[in-house]
Amino acid sequence: MRRRLIRRGCVWVGFWAIAYVCRAAATDPNPAGAVPNLQGVTVPGLPPVTSHIHVDQFGYLPDEAKVAVISDPIRGFNAGDHFAPGPNLELCRAADRTVVFGGPVELRDGGAVDAISGDRGWWFDFGAVRQPGRYYVFDRQSGLRSPVFRIGADVFDPILRAAVRVFFYQREAIAHAAPNADAPWQDGPSFLQDGETHAVWAGQDASTERDLRGGWADAGDTNKYPPFLGEVIHPLLYAWQANPAVFTDDFNLPESGNGLPDLLDEVKWELDWLMKMQDADGGVFIKMGMASNAGAERANSPYSRDRHPRFYAPKCSASTIMTAGVLAHASRVYAAFGPWKGYAAQLRVRAELAWEWYRSHPRSYDCDTHAVLSGLANLSPAEQDAAEAIAGLHLWKLTGEARYHDAFRAKVGSLRQLSQPGWAPYWMGAAEALFEYLKSPGADGATCARITQAYQAALRTPFFIPQNNSDELYRAWMPASAYHWGSNRTRACFGLAALHGADSGLGGPLNGWLRQHALNELHALHGVNPFSLVYLTNMSRFGAELSASRIYHEWFGEAPPPGYLAGGPNRDYDGSLEWVRQQPPAKAYVEAINAPEVRSYELTEPGIYYQATYVRLLTAFTAQAAAR
Repeated sequence: MRRRLIRRGCVWVGFWAIAYVCRAAATDPNPAGAVPNLQGVTVPGLPPVTSHIHVDQFGYLPDEAKVAVISDPIRGFNAGDHFAPGPNLELCRAADRTVVFGGPVELRDGGAVDAISGDRGWWFDFGAVRQPGRYYVFDRQSGLRSPVFRIGADVFDPILRAAVRVFFYQREAIAHAAPNADAPWQDGPSFLQDGETHAVWAGQDASTERDLRGGWADAGDTNKYPPFLGEVIHPLLYAWQANPAVFTDDFNLPESGNGLPDLLDEVKWELDWLMKMQDADGGVFIKMGMASNAGAERANSPYSRDRHPRFYAPKCSASTIMTAGVLAHASRVYAAFGPWKGYAAQLRVRAELAWEWYRSHPRSYDCDTHAVLSGLANLSPAEQDAAEAIAGLHLWKLTGEARYHDAFRAKVGSLRQLSQPGWAPYWMGAAEALFEYLKSPGADGATCARITQAYQAALRTPFFIPQNNSDELYRAWMPASAYHWGSNRTRACFGLAALHGADSGLGGPLNGWLRQHALNELHALHGVNPFSLVYLTNMSRFGAELSASRIYHEWFGEAPPPGYLAGGPNRDYDGSLEWVRQQPPAKAYVEAINAPEVRSYELTEPGIYYQATYVRLLTAFTAQAAAR
């Protein structure tokens, strides 16, 4: 991934919709690269759809708040595409167009223009409808409808499966073949040359050769970075711990049917590679990948065609302390399974070895010199302190040794949730450890009080979560500053911050509201946004009428598999499309052009950390979790 910190033709929105959407794309008045309007007859027998009535295109849980957002664009690329609903809207059953509910629309904030989106609008509350089924919101005045969606306890279950399977498609050194991989996303084993990876500082010196095959490609690029895995492995393990019932053994992975949870099978693929990155003395190499921009030479072609040599960068304190925490957490989880008890013991040994290396070697903040290209993997002093705190907590939970507990308490203040005003949405995947600590036998009372007080103080700050829904038209508030590179992950983190507070009881009387806010952040990713766009790729088979069709990815850019979370709007976009920089924050997004000067990776590139955070949030609202 490149860090600072479409072919749109025929979008598949159902068998009947192909011809219409192709026409819409060809005549769309939006500027080059903009998400096209969702419009026209896309489902036979139903009224035309409009992008002005925004709903979660997957659906809603029966007992949650359900509010459709109706938009009238005032600022941004679609200003002038005006829309005003009738005074009353209807909820119709899709099967027979029967009206099951009707009610008035509510003008949001007296008709004020929302600064984040540049739209003004209305809300239509249909929360009284709880009966499972397929529905749409209908405006009789215009004759237009919202996308079709479901109400039901299991509306997010198939979405979770698609999101988890993204990690399988990111695997390296394995064949992506039927029945596990669908066409056209099939390929032979890739990057087998990683079995002969050399030190980047030694060229082709055979004495430095290491077998580093396996693991997941980090993002749209194919490099692999241990320092970033705290925001990948921790949230995935916490997803399992939060709702193990949903992670069954039938996700259509190569390991499916082995009697073990597929999510943990998938995480093990990455853990196996991570242990290869650890040297015998416990130190961990900071990253591995290409020493050239070779990936651009074969853009949108299968990875197996790439034969360029690959290299690893030096051992570093950043990668080593992050690995210590990840392996310790994993050891705790895998030890619960008989077939993995030996594996868990190996993880423990390696976690403690990494800790000892980190504590006995000087810290470094610049060992990634960018000789291996793409993202810089160095961590700052504060970030390494935070990683040390997280590693200390997991090692204490694993071993019971006081020295690890002492290290956690000494460094816990370095986490951004405690060191900055509000409850920062960054490092949120690892920071779930703070809530785990509150429930841990033997936890220090003063440290627990510090965590509790910081979270409850954040509830009183407007940066965290304003308690007035009128602050944001689309009901999923983020500050303008959060619409940066990877903003969709930040949105999921805001959802997690609310969810953790509700689940831990720290919200007090606000717990129900916090849980709904977490759902609202999901709804924003699923279509309740200015584009009426599901930010997951290729989700028509799961019910989406408009989903992301193109991302920055060295293989899957043109037509990605289902379930990748695109990066999201970026008000700091620095590419060649000047009009994007002129947008309100929530509209600073394009997906249709991948020319180098466009720098679409700043907007659409996925990342395994984005994906893991989204999976963690979504896990809380599957059928099994909702029934608790």
